[in-house]
Amino acid sequence: MNLLYHIKRSNLLYYIKNIPLDILPRYLFRKKLKFWLHQQNSYPKEVIDTRVGYYCKLNQKTPLPKKALLLKDIRKKGNKSVYYYDFMLIGRYFNPNYKVNFLFGDVDKNLSTPTIVKSRPIQNNENSIILKLEKWRHFNFINDTKSFETKKDAIVWRGVIHKENRRILFEKYFGDSNFDIGSSNMKNSKIEWLKPYLSIKKQLDYKFILSIEGIDVATNLKWIMSSNSLCFMPKPKFETWYMEGKLIPNYHYVLIKDDYSDVMEKMEYFSKNHIEAEKILQNAKNWTNQFKDEKLENIISILVLQKFLSLTNES
Repeated sequence: MNLLYHIKRSNLLYYIKNIPLDILPRYLFRKKLKFWLHQQNSYPKEVIDTRVGYYCKLNQKTPLPKKALLLKDIRKKGNKSVYYYDFMLIGRYFNPNYKVNFLFGDVDKNLSTPTIVKSRPIQNNENSIILKLEKWRHFNFINDTKSFETKKDAIVWRGVIHKENRRILFEKYFGDSNFDIGSSNMKNSKIEWLKPYLSIKKQLDYKFILSIEGIDVATNLKWIMSSNSLCFMPKPKFETWYMEGKLIPNYHYVLIKDDYSDVMEKMEYFSKNHIEAEKILQNAKNWTNQFKDEKLENIISILVLQKFLSLTNES
């Protein structure tokens, strides 16, 4: 199964699930808002408050720009329709006359007005309110049955070389027997860097997997962190619902330098120190587990949007 087929199939299943929800009258969802708000009592208040406060850092009334739309006027558009459906899974619970400001897609800059986003820079991001968007692509957790110690003593990565941080990796290590790295297309790539698609299952044969940010976050981070392969990653600059900004270097993942100059050293160390590697793997899984409770995820999502709407709309 190639990558294109996998993406198309995932997209199809996603739309089959979400399109019918768009046909149902929205008042049916609004009637369930109180139910979902009551469900938060099933979880520790500190857990919910911490995450809601992290995703939405607004703490006072803040007006929206004139371009803000009413909830009822938001429409799905082209390749951003997955964002629309993910947003409306939560937006349907609220008054359709509330206004909302949003920016769908990969966001790599801070914003001047309160805005719903999928991703944001980790620093100075008070106006960027995160919701769990483009879930089918980013929140892909796996069940890795292969133990760390039985995997190959090498590091793997596949992707598009569309930023300098990825090009540096190839200039330095392509052709090294310890690195199975390959470009998936010719954009900004040398022809010799091209390699065939490598499935997640095949990448899990390696002890170490690189996670490298693209326009914003690295798409592969979540599945790596749920696997038995160590995540090698420079300190992230962007974050999503996964709260990448709260990940602790050398506790949740193996921190490497931005120029990758210490990758070989780190690989050699963890190849010999399996106990320390296993500790990091378990910490990564523990972090990932908090995003697998669909009930909790829905409650937090509703509370984040409720907080945003209450501070940006007239009472």
